[in-house]
Amino acid sequence: MDTDHDILPITTLPTPTHPVKILLVDDREENLVSLASLLSEDGDNTEYLFANSGEEALKIALQDEIALILLDVQMPGMNGYEVARYLRDISKTRDIPIIFVTAIHQQDVHVMEGFEAGAVDFLFKPLHPAITKAKVAAFVRFYLQKKEIERAHKRTQEINRELEERVNARTAELTRVNKDLDNFVYTASHDLKAPINNIEGLAVALREVLNTPEPDHGELNIIMNMIQDAISRFKHTLMDLTEVAKLQHQDETPIESVRFAELIDDVTLNIQDLILKYDATIDTDFSEVPAMVFSRKNLRSIVYNLVSNAIKYSSPERQPLIEVSTYREGAYTVFRVKDNGLGLKSEDREKVFAMFKRLHAHVEGTGVGLAIVKRIVENSDGRIECDSEQGKGSEFRVYLRS
Repeated sequence: MDTDHDILPITTLPTPTHPVKILLVDDREENLVSLASLLSEDGDNTEYLFANSGEEALKIALQDEIALILLDVQMPGMNGYEVARYLRDISKTRDIPIIFVTAIHQQDVHVMEGFEAGAVDFLFKPLHPAITKAKVAAFVRFYLQKKEIERAHKRTQEINRELEERVNARTAELTRVNKDLDNFVYTASHDLKAPINNIEGLAVALREVLNTPEPDHGELNIIMNMIQDAISRFKHTLMDLTEVAKLQHQDETPIESVRFAELIDDVTLNIQDLILKYDATIDTDFSEVPAMVFSRKNLRSIVYNLVSNAIKYSSPERQPLIEVSTYREGAYTVFRVKDNGLGLKSEDREKVFAMFKRLHAHVEGTGVGLAIVKRIVENSDGRIECDSEQGKGSEFRVYLRS
């Protein structure tokens, strides 16, 4: 049972993309050629490296990834045992299996010395072709299995990292949603309660007027107008809450190529009364970035809130001038709105993005607009920045990934 066909050939083993490298070490060139010829098979994806001395063997082992070393024991200078000991002392090479090839008689003392030096097996000359091939094939198989385990371990680590990133992202999303729910609760208990209480008080006043023998129609009209105004504010608050709720489903919003000039025309038409009321001038420059791919609805919301706020928070000391432009900065398209309005205190720059936060009570609104803008931008992996100086004006820059 020692014929070649009884041995599992190297060609039947799974092979990596790069060839398996086996280092043959012998001071006689003819022995190296003979051993490589014995082991070689067509298509075995194995590369045999030659070393004629112990020093050369160490150099090759440090430079290449070696699957197996077949090392001659009796060499001039550094013998095989010394080479093995050096290899065991180096972290990069200590795990390379070594088979000693020797013509020394199979005495226990020599075999023990070889194993103590770091050998995993012996081949005795003259080499038996079938046994030699079988041993080499087994160690190559162990090497390939080890590489496969390493690849599986690496892939497992990558999958674990991906899962961890997904979990962290989902946790952040849930945290954000919970924060939004807290804002809704706050709104329901405060911002919605105020107009309801106002309407309730006006209803009581209306009943008292109607219960008089001769109701004053002028007073009735005043109360009715106040009720209508309270209802209107209540409806606007509900509409803002609806917009905030819709942001939770922003991923479902379709994206398309949107031209900024068309968008600003649509917005200015919608706020024409506001522009006329404040006699505002809007200068635009979209020459650098005329369009971008984004949700048209969400981009319009950004433009509408920033431009309308720039007009509403204008200074009574000068005519409102609003500059609207776009430019490129790295991987971002930047949408910029600059005004010469009231401006903000340095400590209020971050507060302006808080939900239901109003810093100027004389201007109508619910304090939701900039919070919506910030949420849209951050949900799109962007950011919004604000530079402002009280009494001089503000500049908002929205960074959207191109």
